[in-house]
Amino acid sequence: MVKKVDERKKRILKAIIHEHILTAEPVGSRTLAKTYKLGISSATIRNEMSDLEELGLIEQPYTSAGRIPSDKGYRFYVDSLMRGEEAFPQEIDLKIQVEQILKDLHYKNGIQNIMSHLARMLSRITQHTSIVSEPLAPNVRIKHIQLTPVDSQSYLLLLITDTGLVHNKIIKLNGPLNNRQINYLNNFFNDKLCHRDLESITPDYLEKLSAELLGKVDIPGDILDSIHKGIIVLSSPNDFKIYLGGTSYILDQPEFNDRDSLKKVMKILEEEEILKDLFVKLPEQDLVVLIGQENIITDMQKCSVVIATYFVDNSAIGRIGVIGPTRMEYPRVLASVNTMSRLISKIISELSG
Repeated sequence: MVKKVDERKKRILKAIIHEHILTAEPVGSRTLAKTYKLGISSATIRNEMSDLEELGLIEQPYTSAGRIPSDKGYRFYVDSLMRGEEAFPQEIDLKIQVEQILKDLHYKNGIQNIMSHLARMLSRITQHTSIVSEPLAPNVRIKHIQLTPVDSQSYLLLLITDTGLVHNKIIKLNGPLNNRQINYLNNFFNDKLCHRDLESITPDYLEKLSAELLGKVDIPGDILDSIHKGIIVLSSPNDFKIYLGGTSYILDQPEFNDRDSLKKVMKILEEEEILKDLFVKLPEQDLVVLIGQENIITDMQKCSVVIATYFVDNSAIGRIGVIGPTRMEYPRVLASVNTMSRLISKIISELSG
């Protein structure tokens, strides 16, 4: 909790943050006096900066004469000083641009292509690495399920949701199935599973289906078990794909010039399961901003993460956001992420309807 900060200190802190975001260099009192119309002398600015440092809002990097914002300073900026800073014009243009692109994409391609395209687009707009998830499993329904032979013991299990997601898995069976058995299973599973929420497809429910199947078709129980395990995996709430865009933007940031810092962040971006876990554990609110040490992933504590949730029928089903240095242009990034999340919600709603 930051003690009460007077208006002059707020103006100086805001100027330090703007200057540091622009230059990536420590900021001195002379620079602030010359560049920003603060109406006070360099000496007064130095005194105020000393107070801001005592409050933990700025800090001195190494032996530099200048100061940089601390994680606490960026947090205070995002929570208290950023209000009223309008989104850049490109965020306003973005809405028109994205609506047209998504309109073209969602009729010609699957939802996966839309997510991949959005990841690339968001990274170009923000100049940071973007991260987008497919819609999460809860509240998503099965539209079609199909078992297709690959060879005598390998089968492709395909599951399509009402949002256009396509999940597939190769499963190994202990023996071959003939065409009659495959057709029967496909018809049976489509009859029993289509239009059901993925979260309602539990092992207990599938056991009931097994008992029903064994009385109708001659298929060994162990083969049915293998099929059911495949369905459970595809129906899992954590069975969603993560799309990244613009990972090379990390390389452009001076904060990651040292090999060790860069290696840690790039390793996280390569670990899809870690990113999935991050998405699942975040609170279900419209917008989440994690700054530096606030990140639950230790190796990302030089980064800020801005994540928005997208919704369908008031249910949170996916996330979209960016990862970059704590020195990011927060007003523009937050506006871009927020706009994109609303547009994804609209497209998913149309596909689901």
